[in-house]
Amino acid sequence: MHKKKGWGNGEGGWLLITCCCVLALCVVLTPLLMNAKYNYPSADDWSFSERTYDSIQAGGGIVEVLLSAFETVAYYRSAWEGRFTIPFLGALQPGIWGEECYGVVTWILLGGLILGEISLFGGLFRQYGQIRGRIWLSIVLFTLIMQVLYTPSVVESFYWYNGAVNYTFVFAMSLLFVMLFIKLAMSETITWKFGMMAVVSGILAVMIGGGNYSTSLSILLFMVLFYIAVCVYGVRGGEKRVQFNTKLLKRSFGRTWYLLLLEGGSFLVCLLAPGNSVRLAGNFGGATRSAGWAVWMSLVRSATNIYSWTNIKIVLMLLLILPFAWQAVQSMEFDFKWPAFFTLLTFGLYASQIAPTMYVDGTTGGGRMAAILYYSYHIWLVGNVCYWVGWCCKRRQKWPAFMAKGFSATAPFVRRFLIPYCAVIGIVLAGVIYRFDLKEISSYRAYRDWRQGWAQQYALEWQERFKVLHDESVKQVEFAPLSVYPETIIYTDLQDENGYIWVNKDCAKYYDKEYIHIVPQ
Repeated sequence: MHKKKGWGNGEGGWLLITCCCVLALCVVLTPLLMNAKYNYPSADDWSFSERTYDSIQAGGGIVEVLLSAFETVAYYRSAWEGRFTIPFLGALQPGIWGEECYGVVTWILLGGLILGEISLFGGLFRQYGQIRGRIWLSIVLFTLIMQVLYTPSVVESFYWYNGAVNYTFVFAMSLLFVMLFIKLAMSETITWKFGMMAVVSGILAVMIGGGNYSTSLSILLFMVLFYIAVCVYGVRGGEKRVQFNTKLLKRSFGRTWYLLLLEGGSFLVCLLAPGNSVRLAGNFGGATRSAGWAVWMSLVRSATNIYSWTNIKIVLMLLLILPFAWQAVQSMEFDFKWPAFFTLLTFGLYASQIAPTMYVDGTTGGGRMAAILYYSYHIWLVGNVCYWVGWCCKRRQKWPAFMAKGFSATAPFVRRFLIPYCAVIGIVLAGVIYRFDLKEISSYRAYRDWRQGWAQQYALEWQERFKVLHDESVKQVEFAPLSVYPETIIYTDLQDENGYIWVNKDCAKYYDKEYIHIVPQ
């Protein structure tokens, strides 16, 4: 067959752009990963991993370390932390095997986020159509680049283990779980792959249910709404007679009910833990807001977030995604019904993430919470764009004549000149970022910490501290304040006597010291 000539026509254009996206993501990640080796434990890292660290110092193996992690869970569930995923994962922070091992944290968190989003989008596109990877992968990479560049808190997203592992990492694993859940629910045959996915998804269900309340609640709601959608969306019959697809519902529920039980049961176990009331009393005076107020404010704050985050850069990103989304949805075996209802439903799921923190303290949470809200914003935004594009694509024959004619003239042009189209928009996007946001994006800030030597100096000063902390003959420790505070690495330093000195106490307990004082010079 004769192929039309044109910039980007054929498979080569799609592949070239995907390769450029991979290269761009690598450029964005490089400064963040360069600074990873200068990163060290901080604050709650010491609190949660004290038992596992002592176990390793006593010569214990992996079994003893895991038993110590379970002891940590048992202690914190009654003393402070109702959730069980965070004390378990927190007890296994990489620094317990040596402070230099803590550098792997950034790799784990960035790798988890990338894996989660690629798995989700790739699984969905392949579930409903054999979409080539060079098409759907570009969609994921466009938004991943923006998420990493504009994450609300670099430290609490990619460097501070204890906070990020319970938010960024658990959120990333929830995306992987959603993909597995849908595949299990819609699978037509049961094979050994089905069994493997069932085991992995079961483990993830427990992890997510025991993790941060925002993710566990939103995933629980998603599972329930998925069953309803399977029944309602797959209706049979014409406009006058509708029959719900109960057969598909029974099959889907029959293959995934245990995941709903595991995730919901884990969530309930966390809610009923006595540590919740202890923490509530310690941090917030024991008071909570009304559930109705929390739900309403979560809707308001979600709308505010979407309004504040949707700017020219996001619009340009969506323009980059559009040709790829259109190419992907055309061959998908999916009807894309009721797009307005889909948008409202996804907005409700997005807002459900804010409800737990709004109920407890009337806020949307700290930087680590803002990070997963920002990731979710991107995912639901791109999901809605693809859904609306799919709805348009499946109903082109019903368009008004002038719209159909305009599309017929424009769409082939965009596809034929794909490379110049993406190049122009990509250059404009890069120019906007450079002109207005260069000093605020995560990669530049990490590069600045490295280029100015702040990250290296921070690591050198902590290495000098570690020599004292590992000296068993020294029990009473006095340190000078750090001379540098790299903004993309350090979560919180040891404090002077007028500061947040519980950090000092936990560090002293971790290293078996009587006290640690910070003495201003």
